[in-house]
Amino acid sequence: MKITKQILAIVMLLSVAFVTAQQNAYVAAESGLSLRDQPDVDGKLLSKLSYGEAIGILEKTEHKLVILDGGKKVSGEWVKVETRNHIGYVFNGYLSPTKISKTIRFDFNSLNVELKNLATKDYKRNYNLKQLDSAKISVDLGASPEGKKIVLVDNDYKHVSIFQRYENSIAFIDTNTPCDVKDWTQFDSEWKPLKQLTPNTFQTLTYTENDWKKFVTSAIEELKTDIIDQCGEAWLTEITNTDNLKTNPVGLATNRMFLKFIITDSENNITEKVIEFEIPKGC
Repeated sequence: MKITKQILAIVMLLSVAFVTAQQNAYVAAESGLSLRDQPDVDGKLLSKLSYGEAIGILEKTEHKLVILDGGKKVSGEWVKVETRNHIGYVFNGYLSPTKISKTIRFDFNSLNVELKNLATKDYKRNYNLKQLDSAKISVDLGASPEGKKIVLVDNDYKHVSIFQRYENSIAFIDTNTPCDVKDWTQFDSEWKPLKQLTPNTFQTLTYTENDWKKFVTSAIEELKTDIIDQCGEAWLTEITNTDNLKTNPVGLATNRMFLKFIITDSENNITEKVIEFEIPKGC
């Protein structure tokens, strides 16, 4: 009897060790990932795993695979995984070791829009804009709506254009001089068209270091009189010569980012929808 109990205890420990050793991964393929019964593209399709879905990796295989995706090579191997309903094999070139934020969906009339991989404060994932002209999203700390893919789904419109702009702030602060101006001034950038990757896929723009330099130049020009009045021309020269935008005397921040959808139907009627992203301080 003791021997039987010892065997059962060993089996239980091995089971716990197996579960503990199991790696978690997340589906990074935006169109979904095929789960097959064999580590082969010709294996029977068990299910289609959705973008961001969590799975457990049971073991690796020696079955290597290289896929061409949009002209780019994606390399990896087949791995054995466990989902809620199946145990099968997937290609790990489309797996992420870190959790992926779910897609945000915007429902317009005759058009659904998906914004990929953006963490938000309230975790809201669906916005109905059929009767509304705008929506507001509070971005999570450390996340950014820049460089994200936007996919047009079920599009029945003649044409859809998407534009982006920023609301930035600038402050002039320097502890090494008598002047300390903490009056933040907000500036709106111009609307710029998003990069179009495919007929139905766009990518939001990213504010680069060069963009910040241009922004500082234009902001200083607008604030020149106030700076001279409050701090003097010498301080204006110091700001103008600043080449590092992350240190004093210039402080920069993006407060909000906007996306504008200009939608044209078959009768050339135009509708505009605006999505506002609130950026938390520290991003």
